Amino acid sequence: MTEVRRETDSLGVVEVPADKLWGAQTQRSLEHFSIGKDLIPREMITAYATLKKAAANANHAGGQLDDLVHGLIVQACDEILAGQHHDMFPLHVWMTGSGTQFNMNVNEVVSNRSCQLAGTALGSKTPVHPNDHVNMSQSSNDTFPSAMSITAAVSVKERLLPAVALLRDAIAAKAEEWKDIVKIGRTHMQDATPITLGQEWSGYEGMLSDNIERMEDALKGVYRLALGGTAVGTGINAAPGFAEAAAAEIAKLTGLPFVSARTSSPCRGA
Repeated sequence: MTEVRRETDSLGVVEVPADKLWGAQTQRSLEHFSIGKDLIPREMITAYATLKKAAANANHAGGQLDDLVHGLIVQACDEILAGQHHDMFPLHVWMTGSGTQFNMNVNEVVSNRSCQLAGTALGSKTPVHPNDHVNMSQSSNDTFPSAMSITAAVSVKERLLPAVALLRDAIAAKAEEWKDIVKIGRTHMQDATPITLGQEWSGYEGMLSDNIERMEDALKGVYRLALGGTAVGTGINAAPGFAEAAAAEIAKLTGLPFVSARTSSPCRGA
């Protein structure tokens, strides 16, 4: 029989496998939302660890987190970023629309790993609390879309754009190689005027170059993060300046130009 520990959330007591780093809300999701076989992508785990580390850095710089709590959160996040503990994120993609359960999964794992590092019991939420510390100045409603933006931007910059550029350059090389091979051009169903095979393939090169520009242009919107908007976009319960500071930290950690999304709300950061 699997050993369990008892953790609590706002709904009461939940039994969690004793050897797992997740907590009550993750366990509830496993029990009620184990739908299908699609788990949260590994890229989202990395993005969330980046986000939580950045948030901790911003909150520490703003005087909201003390040195001990900040250091433990950062260490736990660094372990996740190094590929550790990924088996502690077992949730399915079919859950609440805001991604609340996955956000809490991350908060609970970071909290419990921090407790391990500090020598306190799993589930004690001491010295690092999943909500009060790991999720400080945040909500599922701003962290989940921000993590998706981080995932998309990093994947496009590190995987998609280099792959498209490699294909474009290979086609360009063929266009040069075949520049003296003359063939008949075709318009609709008929032979038309002559064209070289190189000229024909240079069109594919140009198309891919245009698409690279389109993807780079689309990324401008992806770089604007909702983080700091908290539950409904007003920034309520977030420290002043948190949104901008956290976005700057994410930019530093990823090497990409993330910024805080613009808002007309007078409550942002208040």
